[in-house]
Amino acid sequence: MTEVSLYGNPEPVPPASQLAVLPFLAAIDGYLREDTDVPDLRITVHRAMSREGQGYLQQVCAYLRRDGGDWQGKVGRTFAVDTGIMGAAYESGKLWRTKRFKEISELTAALKEDNVGSGAQSWLAVPFLGPQDQVVLILYADCNQLNFFADDARVKRIVAMSKGFCRLFDWLQKDPFEKLRNFPLQKGDPVKGVGGVYSVQEAVPNIEPPRFLLVPSFNYEAAAA
Repeated sequence: MTEVSLYGNPEPVPPASQLAVLPFLAAIDGYLREDTDVPDLRITVHRAMSREGQGYLQQVCAYLRRDGGDWQGKVGRTFAVDTGIMGAAYESGKLWRTKRFKEISELTAALKEDNVGSGAQSWLAVPFLGPQDQVVLILYADCNQLNFFADDARVKRIVAMSKGFCRLFDWLQKDPFEKLRNFPLQKGDPVKGVGGVYSVQEAVPNIEPPRFLLVPSFNYEAAAA
């Protein structure tokens, strides 16, 4: 384990990797907004990657929102592997989300105790495990609707869609497109030291995370002819 020093600098993400996840996020966004709009819903994906022998989480694509993507300064950002709820998902290999609260005042009070502002009311982090139980990707979502991800049925549907995503890329790993390859990412010494999971967040014990059978890391690029 490496203690965190400098992180957050954007590193390049191949356009093919971004395009690989954006349609999937658009489908999840469409499902979550099926009945009504969800205030300030944002969805993105992070991947496990390394830089100069150190392991980070990296934002693969823009935050997908109702009005499109939030591109400025987001793609390629790197984070210590214990950052917030996505760090909890990375370290445990389990889904994490915001606990259920009876009223918004209870959530606000709990966040205040954690010295956290009210930037969102609901969070979700879904790890995608690889063949050796390593975390390959993490789906991250947040919004300003109380208890939105405390609904087990909603989270189970997100995971079901994620399992379909895993099956597709397992197939592509075995039988890839002619000029598209998943180039392996080296494993780095995990950079830690940030922490930040809130007391309002919890692991989800009864929902298994999606899993790749063949994909060890996520780094799709156009290959030479």
